[in-house]
Amino acid sequence: MSLPTIPPALSVVMPTYQDPQCLALTLRALTRQTLPPERFEVIVVRDGGSSDGYAEALAEGAGLRLRVVELPRRKGRSTARNEGARAATAPLLVFLDADSWAVPDLLERHLAWHGTPGNAAVLIGRRDEIGLADLPAVLAGESDTIARAFPHGGDLRFATGLPDDGGDWLRAGWVIAYTHNISLSTALFTKVGGYREAFGLSYGVEDVELFYRVDRSLPDGVNFGYDDDARVVHLPHHKNITRNWMEMKANFQQAARLYPCLEWEFLTAVMGYEAIRRILYYRSLVDECVERSACAIGPAVARLAGKLRGPKALWIGTGRAEARLPASALTYDYSAPVGPANFHLLGVAPPMPAGSMDAVVSVDFWRYLLWPELCQFISASVQLAGEVHLVATAAATPGMCAADPQTLDYLRQAQAAEYVAELRAVEGLGDVLTLRARQPVTGAVRRVPGQVPARTRPTALAPGRPPAR
Repeated sequence: MSLPTIPPALSVVMPTYQDPQCLALTLRALTRQTLPPERFEVIVVRDGGSSDGYAEALAEGAGLRLRVVELPRRKGRSTARNEGARAATAPLLVFLDADSWAVPDLLERHLAWHGTPGNAAVLIGRRDEIGLADLPAVLAGESDTIARAFPHGGDLRFATGLPDDGGDWLRAGWVIAYTHNISLSTALFTKVGGYREAFGLSYGVEDVELFYRVDRSLPDGVNFGYDDDARVVHLPHHKNITRNWMEMKANFQQAARLYPCLEWEFLTAVMGYEAIRRILYYRSLVDECVERSACAIGPAVARLAGKLRGPKALWIGTGRAEARLPASALTYDYSAPVGPANFHLLGVAPPMPAGSMDAVVSVDFWRYLLWPELCQFISASVQLAGEVHLVATAAATPGMCAADPQTLDYLRQAQAAEYVAELRAVEGLGDVLTLRARQPVTGAVRRVPGQVPARTRPTALAPGRPPAR
Protein backbone atom coordinates (compact mmCIF):
# COMPACT_ATOMS: atom_id res chain seq x y z
CA MET A 1 0.00 0.00 0.00
CA SER A 2 1.40 3.44 -0.91
CA LEU A 3 2.03 5.95 1.86
CA PRO A 4 -0.31 8.94 2.17
CA THR A 5 0.96 12.17 0.69
CA ILE A 6 -0.23 14.40 3.55
CA PRO A 7 2.35 14.97 6.30
CA PRO A 8 1.71 13.22 9.64
CA ALA A 9 0.51 15.22 12.64
CA LEU A 10 2.55 13.17 15.12
CA SER A 11 5.42 10.72 15.11
CA VAL A 12 5.49 7.71 17.44
CA VAL A 13 9.09 6.79 18.33
CA MET A 14 9.73 3.32 19.76
CA PRO A 15 13.08 1.69 20.54
CA THR A 16 13.19 -2.10 20.65
CA TYR A 17 15.82 -4.59 21.76
CA GLN A 18 15.10 -8.31 21.58
CA ASP A 19 11.44 -8.03 22.52
CA PRO A 20 9.61 -8.79 19.24
CA GLN A 21 6.75 -10.47 21.15
CA CYS A 22 6.01 -7.12 22.84
CA LEU A 23 6.53 -5.06 19.70
CA ALA A 24 4.04 -7.23 17.79
CA LEU A 25 1.27 -6.51 20.29
CA THR A 26 2.09 -2.81 20.51
CA LEU A 27 2.06 -2.39 16.73
CA ARG A 28 -1.22 -4.29 16.55
CA ALA A 29 -2.67 -1.87 19.11
CA LEU A 30 -1.51 1.10 17.03
CA THR A 31 -3.40 -0.26 14.01
CA ARG A 32 -6.59 0.02 16.11
CA GLN A 33 -6.20 3.69 17.02
CA THR A 34 -9.15 6.06 16.67
CA LEU A 35 -6.73 8.53 15.09
CA PRO A 36 -6.73 7.74 11.36
CA PRO A 37 -3.48 6.01 10.26
CA GLU A 38 -2.66 8.75 7.76
CA ARG A 39 -2.45 11.25 10.68
CA PHE A 40 0.56 9.58 12.34
CA GLU A 41 3.74 7.72 11.57
CA VAL A 42 5.48 5.02 13.62
CA ILE A 43 9.27 4.83 13.76
CA VAL A 44 10.67 1.64 15.26
CA VAL A 45 14.37 1.75 16.12
CA ARG A 46 15.89 -1.70 16.43
CA ASP A 47 18.83 -1.26 18.78
CA GLY A 48 21.05 -4.06 17.51
CA GLY A 49 20.70 -7.59 18.84
CA SER A 50 19.19 -10.64 17.16
CA SER A 51 16.69 -10.13 14.36
CA ASP A 52 14.80 -13.30 15.25
CA GLY A 53 11.05 -12.72 15.36
CA TYR A 54 11.14 -9.15 14.05
CA ALA A 55 9.82 -9.85 10.55
CA GLU A 56 6.69 -11.32 12.08
CA ALA A 57 6.41 -8.53 14.66
CA LEU A 58 6.71 -5.76 12.07
CA ALA A 59 4.08 -7.46 9.93
CA GLU A 60 1.59 -6.63 12.71
CA GLY A 61 1.98 -2.96 11.74
CA ALA A 62 0.49 -3.48 8.29
CA GLY A 63 -1.49 -0.42 7.28
CA LEU A 64 0.57 1.98 9.39
CA ARG A 65 3.02 4.59 8.14
CA LEU A 66 5.76 2.41 9.57
CA ARG A 67 9.48 2.91 9.22
CA VAL A 68 12.27 0.88 10.78
CA VAL A 69 15.66 2.29 11.73
CA GLU A 70 18.28 -0.44 12.14
CA LEU A 71 21.30 0.21 14.37
CA PRO A 72 24.14 -2.18 13.46
CA ARG A 73 25.03 -2.72 17.12
CA ARG A 74 23.39 -1.93 20.42
CA LYS A 75 23.92 1.67 21.55
CA GLY A 76 21.36 2.08 24.31
CA ARG A 77 17.96 3.65 24.83
CA SER A 78 19.11 7.27 24.57
CA THR A 79 20.82 6.83 21.21
CA ALA A 80 17.99 4.70 19.84
CA ARG A 81 15.36 7.31 20.73
CA ASN A 82 17.49 10.14 19.35
CA GLU A 83 17.86 8.27 16.06
CA GLY A 84 14.11 7.78 15.92
CA ALA A 85 13.45 11.45 16.64
CA ARG A 86 15.88 12.45 13.88
CA ALA A 87 13.95 10.29 11.44
CA ALA A 88 10.60 11.78 12.51
CA THR A 89 8.81 14.19 10.18
CA ALA A 90 5.89 15.34 12.35
CA PRO A 91 5.82 18.44 14.61
CA LEU A 92 4.81 16.32 17.63
CA LEU A 93 6.74 13.41 19.14
CA VAL A 94 5.06 10.66 21.14
CA PHE A 95 7.55 8.36 22.85
CA LEU A 96 6.42 4.82 23.59
CA ASP A 97 8.34 1.70 24.48
CA ALA A 98 7.97 -1.49 22.49
CA ASP A 99 6.17 -2.94 25.52
CA SER A 100 3.69 -0.02 25.77
CA TRP A 101 0.41 -1.52 24.53
CA ALA A 102 -1.86 1.43 23.69
CA VAL A 103 -5.58 1.85 24.33
CA PRO A 104 -7.50 2.86 21.18
CA ASP A 105 -7.68 6.63 21.77
CA LEU A 106 -4.12 7.11 23.06
CA LEU A 107 -2.73 9.03 20.09
CA GLU A 108 -5.89 11.04 19.61
CA ARG A 109 -5.64 12.25 23.22
CA HIS A 110 -1.97 13.22 22.85
CA LEU A 111 -2.75 15.15 19.67
CA ALA A 112 -5.76 16.89 21.21
CA TRP A 113 -3.75 17.96 24.26
CA HIS A 114 -1.12 19.71 22.20
CA GLY A 115 -3.73 21.26 19.96
CA THR A 116 -5.41 23.01 22.90
CA PRO A 117 -4.08 26.55 23.58
CA GLY A 118 -2.71 27.04 27.10
CA ASN A 119 -1.97 23.40 27.81
CA ALA A 120 1.43 22.44 29.25
CA ALA A 121 4.27 21.70 26.85
CA VAL A 122 4.62 18.04 27.88
CA LEU A 123 1.86 15.48 28.33
CA ILE A 124 2.47 12.49 30.60
CA GLY A 125 0.17 9.52 30.02
CA ARG A 126 -0.73 6.68 32.33
CA ARG A 127 1.02 3.30 32.32
CA ASP A 128 -0.69 0.36 34.01
CA GLU A 129 1.36 -2.60 35.11
CA ILE A 130 -0.13 -6.01 34.36
CA GLY A 131 0.88 -9.59 34.96
CA LEU A 132 -0.36 -12.87 33.61
CA ALA A 133 -3.82 -12.26 35.08
CA ASP A 134 -4.61 -9.55 32.51
CA LEU A 135 -2.54 -10.86 29.63
CA PRO A 136 -5.50 -12.69 28.00
CA ALA A 137 -7.38 -9.37 27.78
CA VAL A 138 -4.42 -7.74 26.05
CA LEU A 139 -4.08 -10.63 23.60
CA ALA A 140 -7.78 -10.25 22.81
CA GLY A 141 -7.49 -6.46 22.48
CA GLU A 142 -9.93 -5.77 25.33
CA SER A 143 -8.53 -2.75 27.16
CA ASP A 144 -11.72 -2.01 29.13
CA THR A 145 -11.34 -5.10 31.33
CA ILE A 146 -7.68 -4.54 32.30
CA ALA A 147 -7.15 -3.74 35.97
CA ARG A 148 -6.19 -0.20 36.97
CA ALA A 149 -5.31 -1.01 40.58
CA PHE A 150 -3.21 -3.35 42.70
CA PRO A 151 -2.62 -6.31 42.72
CA HIS A 152 -2.70 -6.79 38.95
CA GLY A 153 -2.64 -3.18 37.74
CA GLY A 154 -1.98 0.42 38.62
CA ASP A 155 0.64 3.00 37.66
CA LEU A 156 3.62 2.22 39.89
CA ARG A 157 4.76 5.85 39.86
CA PHE A 158 1.99 6.63 42.33
CA ALA A 159 1.60 5.09 45.79
CA THR A 160 -2.11 4.37 45.25
CA GLY A 161 -1.92 3.84 41.51
CA LEU A 162 -3.32 7.34 40.98
CA PRO A 163 -1.79 10.81 41.47
CA ASP A 164 -3.16 13.33 43.96
CA ASP A 165 -6.21 15.20 42.72
CA GLY A 166 -4.67 18.64 43.25
CA GLY A 167 -2.10 18.41 40.49
CA ASP A 168 0.50 20.34 42.51
CA TRP A 169 2.94 17.52 41.80
CA LEU A 170 3.10 18.57 38.15
CA ARG A 171 5.35 21.49 39.17
CA ALA A 172 8.04 18.82 39.40
CA GLY A 173 6.47 16.47 36.87
CA TRP A 174 9.82 15.79 35.20
CA VAL A 175 10.71 13.49 38.12
CA ILE A 176 8.29 10.85 36.77
CA ALA A 177 8.32 11.86 33.10
CA TYR A 178 9.13 8.37 31.89
CA THR A 179 9.37 7.79 28.18
CA HIS A 180 6.99 4.85 27.94
CA ASN A 181 4.07 7.25 27.24
CA ILE A 182 4.87 10.93 26.87
CA SER A 183 4.71 13.65 24.21
CA LEU A 184 6.24 17.01 23.39
CA SER A 185 6.89 19.09 20.30
CA THR A 186 9.71 18.11 17.99
CA ALA A 187 11.01 21.67 18.20
CA LEU A 188 11.28 21.54 22.00
CA PHE A 189 12.97 18.14 21.90
CA THR A 190 15.51 19.47 19.41
CA LYS A 191 16.03 22.66 21.39
CA VAL A 192 17.24 20.81 24.51
CA GLY A 193 19.46 18.44 22.55
CA GLY A 194 17.55 15.17 22.93
CA TYR A 195 18.56 12.35 25.23
CA ARG A 196 21.95 12.31 26.90
CA GLU A 197 23.75 9.51 25.13
CA ALA A 198 26.52 9.30 27.75
CA PHE A 199 24.28 6.93 29.73
CA GLY A 200 25.14 4.33 27.11
CA LEU A 201 23.74 0.85 27.67
CA SER A 202 23.06 1.49 31.35
CA TYR A 203 19.43 1.21 32.46
CA GLY A 204 17.22 4.13 33.41
CA VAL A 205 17.24 7.88 34.24
CA GLU A 206 17.83 9.05 30.65
CA ASP A 207 14.20 10.18 30.39
CA VAL A 208 14.13 11.92 33.79
CA GLU A 209 17.32 13.78 32.90
CA LEU A 210 15.93 14.83 29.52
CA PHE A 211 12.71 16.23 30.95
CA TYR A 212 14.60 18.04 33.71
CA ARG A 213 16.34 19.94 30.92
CA VAL A 214 13.00 20.43 29.16
CA ASP A 215 11.53 21.92 32.34
CA ARG A 216 14.52 24.24 32.81
CA SER A 217 14.28 25.43 29.22
CA LEU A 218 10.71 26.65 29.75
CA PRO A 219 9.34 29.49 31.90
CA ASP A 220 8.82 28.90 35.61
CA GLY A 221 5.48 27.27 36.32
CA VAL A 222 3.71 24.05 35.41
CA ASN A 223 5.22 22.63 32.25
CA PHE A 224 3.72 19.13 32.49
CA GLY A 225 0.21 17.82 32.09
CA TYR A 226 -1.18 14.42 32.99
CA ASP A 227 -3.99 12.52 31.28
CA ASP A 228 -5.13 9.44 33.17
CA ASP A 229 -7.08 8.23 30.11
CA ALA A 230 -4.13 8.53 27.73
CA ARG A 231 -3.24 5.04 28.79
CA VAL A 232 -0.83 2.25 27.91
CA VAL A 233 -0.36 -1.17 29.45
CA HIS A 234 3.12 -2.39 30.35
CA LEU A 235 3.47 -5.80 28.78
CA PRO A 236 5.21 -8.53 30.80
CA HIS A 237 8.73 -9.27 29.66
CA HIS A 238 11.93 -10.55 31.17
CA LYS A 239 13.95 -8.06 33.20
CA ASN A 240 16.90 -8.38 35.55
CA ILE A 241 15.55 -6.33 38.46
CA THR A 242 18.76 -6.37 40.52
CA ARG A 243 20.94 -5.23 37.62
CA ASN A 244 18.43 -2.58 36.57
CA TRP A 245 18.31 -1.06 40.05
CA MET A 246 22.11 -0.98 40.34
CA GLU A 247 22.49 0.69 36.95
CA MET A 248 19.71 3.15 37.67
CA LYS A 249 21.28 4.16 40.99
CA ALA A 250 24.61 4.77 39.24
CA ASN A 251 22.87 6.87 36.59
CA PHE A 252 21.12 8.99 39.23
CA GLN A 253 24.49 9.63 40.85
CA GLN A 254 25.97 10.53 37.47
CA ALA A 255 23.18 13.05 36.85
CA ALA A 256 23.51 14.47 40.38
CA ARG A 257 27.12 15.36 39.61
CA LEU A 258 25.89 17.34 36.61
CA TYR A 259 23.23 19.12 38.64
CA PRO A 260 24.33 19.96 42.21
CA CYS A 261 20.86 21.05 43.29
CA LEU A 262 18.20 20.03 45.79
CA GLU A 263 16.11 18.09 43.29
CA TRP A 264 18.83 15.71 42.17
CA GLU A 265 20.05 15.21 45.73
CA PHE A 266 16.75 13.49 46.49
CA LEU A 267 16.80 11.42 43.35
CA THR A 268 19.98 9.67 44.49
CA ALA A 269 18.03 8.17 47.41
CA VAL A 270 14.26 8.63 46.87
CA MET A 271 12.49 8.20 43.54
CA GLY A 272 9.11 8.70 41.97
CA TYR A 273 6.17 10.40 43.60
CA GLU A 274 7.76 10.48 47.07
CA ALA A 275 10.72 12.39 45.66
CA ILE A 276 8.30 14.96 44.19
CA ARG A 277 6.63 15.42 47.60
CA ARG A 278 9.99 16.02 49.28
CA ILE A 279 11.21 18.35 46.54
CA LEU A 280 8.11 20.55 46.68
CA TYR A 281 8.17 20.59 50.48
CA TYR A 282 11.78 21.69 50.70
CA ARG A 283 11.40 24.18 47.88
CA SER A 284 8.76 25.96 49.97
CA LEU A 285 10.99 25.97 53.06
CA VAL A 286 13.99 27.25 51.13
CA ASP A 287 11.76 29.97 49.72
CA GLU A 288 10.68 30.88 53.25
CA CYS A 289 14.28 31.01 54.44
CA VAL A 290 15.35 33.33 51.63
CA GLU A 291 12.34 35.63 51.87
CA ARG A 292 12.81 36.07 55.63
CA SER A 293 16.63 36.39 55.39
CA ALA A 294 16.89 33.60 57.94
CA CYS A 295 19.88 31.33 58.67
CA ALA A 296 22.49 34.12 58.44
CA ILE A 297 25.98 32.60 58.57
CA GLY A 298 27.89 35.85 59.27
CA PRO A 299 27.81 35.67 63.12
CA ALA A 300 28.79 31.99 63.03
CA VAL A 301 31.74 32.70 60.75
CA ALA A 302 32.93 35.45 63.09
CA ARG A 303 32.72 33.26 66.22
CA LEU A 304 33.51 29.76 64.96
CA ALA A 305 35.82 30.02 61.96
CA GLY A 306 39.01 30.20 64.05
CA LYS A 307 37.97 27.25 66.20
CA LEU A 308 37.40 24.72 63.43
CA ARG A 309 39.90 22.05 62.40
CA GLY A 310 40.90 24.04 59.34
CA PRO A 311 39.78 26.68 56.83
CA LYS A 312 38.15 24.27 54.35
CA ALA A 313 34.70 24.58 55.87
CA LEU A 314 31.25 24.20 54.32
CA TRP A 315 28.87 26.86 55.65
CA ILE A 316 25.15 26.28 55.22
CA GLY A 317 22.84 29.28 55.50
CA THR A 318 22.36 32.70 53.89
CA GLY A 319 24.46 35.83 53.62
CA ARG A 320 27.55 34.44 51.94
CA ALA A 321 28.44 37.83 50.43
CA GLU A 322 28.66 39.53 53.85
CA ALA A 323 30.30 36.71 55.80
CA ARG A 324 33.98 37.36 54.93
CA LEU A 325 34.71 33.75 54.18
CA PRO A 326 38.20 32.45 53.40
CA ALA A 327 38.88 31.50 49.79
CA SER A 328 38.85 27.78 50.65
CA ALA A 329 35.31 27.89 52.07
CA LEU A 330 32.21 26.51 50.35
CA THR A 331 28.57 27.41 50.97
CA TYR A 332 25.04 26.19 50.41
CA ASP A 333 23.37 29.59 50.18
CA TYR A 334 20.10 29.83 48.27
CA SER A 335 20.15 33.62 48.52
CA ALA A 336 23.34 33.73 46.43
CA PRO A 337 23.85 32.64 42.81
CA VAL A 338 25.14 29.16 42.09
CA GLY A 339 28.86 29.18 41.38
CA PRO A 340 32.11 27.26 41.85
CA ALA A 341 31.94 27.70 45.64
CA ASN A 342 28.18 27.89 46.22
CA PHE A 343 25.58 25.21 45.59
CA HIS A 344 21.82 25.05 46.11
CA LEU A 345 21.81 21.83 48.13
CA LEU A 346 20.38 20.54 51.39
CA GLY A 347 23.48 18.49 52.10
CA VAL A 348 21.94 15.01 52.26
CA ALA A 349 24.07 13.83 49.30
CA PRO A 350 26.98 16.27 48.81
CA PRO A 351 28.89 16.00 45.53
CA MET A 352 32.28 16.44 47.22
CA PRO A 353 34.35 13.36 48.15
CA ALA A 354 34.62 12.04 51.70
CA GLY A 355 37.31 13.68 53.82
CA SER A 356 37.67 16.68 51.49
CA MET A 357 36.52 19.30 54.02
CA ASP A 358 37.63 20.31 57.53
CA ALA A 359 34.17 21.03 58.96
CA VAL A 360 30.50 21.52 58.10
CA VAL A 361 28.57 24.30 59.84
CA SER A 362 24.80 24.66 59.40
CA VAL A 363 23.23 27.80 60.86
CA ASP A 364 19.57 27.07 61.62
CA PHE A 365 19.06 25.59 58.15
CA TRP A 366 19.28 22.08 59.63
CA ARG A 367 16.14 22.91 61.59
CA TYR A 368 14.14 22.77 58.34
CA LEU A 369 15.01 19.11 57.78
CA LEU A 370 12.63 16.26 58.51
CA TRP A 371 14.12 13.56 60.71
CA PRO A 372 15.15 11.18 57.85
CA GLU A 373 16.87 14.03 56.00
CA LEU A 374 18.49 15.33 59.20
CA CYS A 375 20.00 11.91 59.86
CA GLN A 376 21.18 11.71 56.25
CA PHE A 377 22.62 15.22 56.48
CA ILE A 378 24.55 14.47 59.66
CA SER A 379 25.92 11.20 58.28
CA ALA A 380 26.93 12.79 54.96
CA SER A 381 28.53 15.78 56.73
CA VAL A 382 30.59 13.62 59.07
CA GLN A 383 31.76 11.57 56.09
CA LEU A 384 32.63 14.78 54.28
CA ALA A 385 34.51 16.54 57.06
CA GLY A 386 34.75 14.44 60.20
CA GLU A 387 32.68 16.95 62.17
CA VAL A 388 29.45 18.89 61.80
CA HIS A 389 28.31 21.88 63.87
CA LEU A 390 24.55 22.47 64.16
CA VAL A 391 24.04 26.10 65.17
CA ALA A 392 20.70 27.06 66.75
CA THR A 393 20.20 30.80 67.08
CA ALA A 394 17.33 32.61 68.76
CA ALA A 395 15.86 33.40 65.34
CA ALA A 396 13.21 31.13 63.87
CA THR A 397 10.71 30.90 61.03
CA PRO A 398 7.41 28.94 61.03
CA GLY A 399 9.01 26.10 59.05
CA MET A 400 11.82 25.44 61.55
CA CYS A 401 11.75 22.88 64.32
CA ALA A 402 12.15 23.95 67.95
CA ALA A 403 15.64 24.60 69.32
CA ASP A 404 15.01 24.88 73.07
CA PRO A 405 17.57 23.36 75.48
CA GLN A 406 15.52 20.22 76.09
CA THR A 407 15.09 19.49 72.38
CA LEU A 408 18.77 20.09 71.67
CA ASP A 409 19.84 17.85 74.53
CA TYR A 410 17.56 15.08 73.29
CA LEU A 411 19.13 15.46 69.84
CA ARG A 412 22.59 15.26 71.43
CA GLN A 413 21.68 12.05 73.24
CA ALA A 414 20.11 10.54 70.13
CA GLN A 415 23.27 11.14 68.08
CA ALA A 416 25.69 10.15 70.84
CA ALA A 417 25.14 6.49 70.01
CA GLU A 418 27.03 7.05 66.74
CA TYR A 419 29.13 10.20 67.20
CA VAL A 420 31.07 12.12 69.80
CA ALA A 421 28.45 14.73 70.71
CA GLU A 422 28.99 18.05 72.50
CA LEU A 423 26.38 20.75 73.18
CA ARG A 424 27.58 24.21 74.21
CA ALA A 425 26.43 27.82 74.28
CA VAL A 426 28.40 30.36 72.26
CA GLU A 427 28.02 33.96 73.34
CA GLY A 428 26.52 36.22 70.70
CA LEU A 429 25.50 33.25 68.54
CA GLY A 430 23.37 30.64 70.31
CA ASP A 431 23.69 26.92 71.03
CA VAL A 432 26.00 24.71 68.99
CA LEU A 433 25.70 20.93 68.82
CA THR A 434 28.95 19.46 67.53
CA LEU A 435 29.07 15.89 66.25
CA ARG A 436 32.39 14.22 65.42
CA ALA A 437 33.31 10.88 63.94
CA ARG A 438 34.65 8.37 66.44
CA GLN A 439 37.24 7.28 63.88
CA PRO A 440 39.23 9.55 61.52
CA VAL A 441 37.53 10.14 58.19
CA THR A 442 39.65 9.34 55.15
CA GLY A 443 38.75 10.00 51.57
CA ALA A 444 39.84 11.13 48.14
CA VAL A 445 41.85 14.22 47.35
CA ARG A 446 39.66 17.28 47.67
CA ARG A 447 37.70 17.98 44.51
CA VAL A 448 34.49 19.98 44.25
CA PRO A 449 32.16 20.32 41.27
CA GLY A 450 33.36 23.85 40.64
CA GLN A 451 36.77 22.50 39.69
CA VAL A 452 35.37 20.61 36.71
CA PRO A 453 36.28 22.47 33.51
CA ALA A 454 33.42 24.70 32.38
CA ARG A 455 33.14 23.00 28.99
CA THR A 456 31.95 19.79 30.69
CA ARG A 457 28.93 21.58 32.14
CA PRO A 458 27.18 23.49 29.34
CA THR A 459 24.48 26.05 30.06
CA ALA A 460 21.69 23.52 29.52
CA LEU A 461 23.19 21.36 32.25
CA ALA A 462 23.87 24.08 34.79
CA PRO A 463 22.78 23.56 38.42
CA GLY A 464 19.12 23.95 39.37
CA ARG A 465 17.29 27.21 39.36
CA PRO A 466 15.94 28.67 42.60
CA PRO A 467 12.40 27.76 43.65
CA ALA A 468 9.56 29.53 41.85
CA ARG A 469 8.16 32.48 43.77
